[in-house]
Amino acid sequence: MAAVILESIFLKRSQQKKKTSPLNFKKRLFLLTMHKLSYYEYDFERGRRGSKKGSIDVEKITCVETVVPEKNPPPERQIPVVYDEGPLYVFSPTEELRKRWIHQLKNVIRYNSDLVQKYHPCFWIDGQYLCCSQTAKNAMGCQILENRNGSLKPGSSHRKTKKPLPPTPEEDQILKKPLPPEPAAALVSTSELKKVVALYDYMPMNANDLQLRKGEEYFILEESNLPWWRARDKNGQEGYIPSNYVTEAEDSIEMYEWYSKHMTRSQAEQLLKQEGKEGGFIVRDSSKAGKYTVSVFAKSTGDPQGVIRHYVVCSTPQSQYYLAARNCLVNDQGVVKVSDFGLSRYVLDDEYTSSVGSKFPVRWSPPEVLMYSKFSSKSDIWAFGVLMWEIYSLGKMPYERFTNSETAEHIAQGLRLYRPHLASERVYTIMYSCWHEKADERPTFKLLLSNILDIMDEES
Repeated sequence: MAAVILESIFLKRSQQKKKTSPLNFKKRLFLLTMHKLSYYEYDFERGRRGSKKGSIDVEKITCVETVVPEKNPPPERQIPVVYDEGPLYVFSPTEELRKRWIHQLKNVIRYNSDLVQKYHPCFWIDGQYLCCSQTAKNAMGCQILENRNGSLKPGSSHRKTKKPLPPTPEEDQILKKPLPPEPAAALVSTSELKKVVALYDYMPMNANDLQLRKGEEYFILEESNLPWWRARDKNGQEGYIPSNYVTEAEDSIEMYEWYSKHMTRSQAEQLLKQEGKEGGFIVRDSSKAGKYTVSVFAKSTGDPQGVIRHYVVCSTPQSQYYLAARNCLVNDQGVVKVSDFGLSRYVLDDEYTSSVGSKFPVRWSPPEVLMYSKFSSKSDIWAFGVLMWEIYSLGKMPYERFTNSETAEHIAQGLRLYRPHLASERVYTIMYSCWHEKADERPTFKLLLSNILDIMDEES
């Protein structure tokens, strides 16, 4: 049996889970462990614990606070405990005992993932909260809590509690290790930082943690030899992450489902044709040492069963091509290819050197590239939107009135390209959707294609 942290007799207010349930008060024996808050009948004559009447999982508790007394309350001091089924009100015989229980309850729930920032300071009576008249028991609170997650206050910049690493999905035991040191103030170049990939999803346990999404990359700002590392995500957000939830990026390709190390060319073709999905792909080791081959299934007008195209990946970290109009080659059949002939050297210099030393064409780059040199398919979406603007403006220079430095500053502040005269509202809406500040909110190329085809069908 789990060790009992606290054991006391309280007056419990009925929870009235049904509309017909009566409102009454009964004395119950309450037991608190690290995992459960349970209450029992109690035989006062024999001094023995009776049958169990109910329990709450500690991990489901979202708030522990005091509330304003109701009219004609019991003489005891009230303690509301809020969990996923609503509030549980108990009354302590002394103020000292109430403070002790509130302190211990806040201590055991301080790492719960669903702690609330607001609560109801008044009782739930006759189907509503007296403080705000909301009728749903699980309604969001109406008053902001002064403290959240125990002693941690909103806006605190550093950890104040000794928090262990969360167990990974494969682990059965909780690791108890010390905290990381105070965060370093200096901003380090991303080129000098260790890059890791998240092995699992991780939801922040307090305001100073950083959310992890499986498969996404992060830069480590500080690791030392301690389990909690300070990291930065693709959007520039910083916070603490559990080190056992990430792995170094150099080894990360093997964690992806689309990678098959030993698959042959013929095996890849057979598998992709069986699936028959447009754009389906497999990444495998190339016959050339140190390189990879991407095998992609594409439906072709000449072959109803589709064809498999194989591409050897051999680009270096310095190679980055952009969907600018000058880099696009169009043949007599209307097929567009993004060139790699360095045509930008013949155009007015449009490269922008970021604060971390990376160079890229600023007028085609989203905020995360300008500020953090973070490239992804979503930065390509942004560039595609600028390419659309170039087409509908008949080849004008994007942000033509600004220098590169001014353009970078204006983009970071939210400035976007205006609607060209030849672009309809619908076309500009598609264009503008590519320039969402948050990369995840930008459309995929598949969605862009669908939207563009819809417009073409209507205009044909």
